Amino acid sequence: MYKKRIKNKGKIIFICLLCLAGTGCGGPSGEQIAAVQGTYADLISLHNEVVEAYADLEDDAFSQELDAMAGKIDSMGQQDAREMTVEELDAVAGEMAVYKETYEEMLAAIREMKDEAQGEKIYEVPVAIENNTGVLIHNLYLYKAGDTDKGKNLVEDDGCLEGFQTLNILNLYMTEEEMLWHLEAAEESGKVIESVDIDFTDKVEKGVTIVMKFSFDSMEGWVEFK
Repeated sequence: MYKKRIKNKGKIIFICLLCLAGTGCGGPSGEQIAAVQGTYADLISLHNEVVEAYADLEDDAFSQELDAMAGKIDSMGQQDAREMTVEELDAVAGEMAVYKETYEEMLAAIREMKDEAQGEKIYEVPVAIENNTGVLIHNLYLYKAGDTDKGKNLVEDDGCLEGFQTLNILNLYMTEEEMLWHLEAAEESGKVIESVDIDFTDKVEKGVTIVMKFSFDSMEGWVEFK
């Protein structure tokens, strides 16, 4: 018998396996029937897993197919193994294997659809920028490397970031595809002190303090992390 539809997304199956029990003279052995019986139970479980996973989606692409497959599985379960030959039972087992593969493909597709429906995961990364250059920074930008817009000057409100001062940025927001950012820092004259790409891939969980440094010997800047 069937349970009621779940949001019109297929049917949960509860089918008695007794019809696949018992042996007849010259028919399949008890071990063969038990093996097919186990496969059948697994198939029902997989069907129900697909239906449950599919119930939450705003999609009807698999509804008719799931119902049709439920009917076929029901009919399959009503066959009497005592009246089957070994070859016929093997054919049933082969048919079950095909259905199992179909369900696994549907389950993978449903999971992919759920991921797309939920959208990309957004990471919140706590970041601080420490100026350890000895230079007053009047223009400071930290933006996604793929962006053409640098965004707001992070020290605009304070006027500058002093030579050994730290600026705390509460959180940067990014997806897995947006882990590469660019840091640019310049002094009042516009001379660029720092211009470097920063990969946040391994810094997502704990966040990071970006330490800007500058050498007056080489007149070059770089960053370190802590």
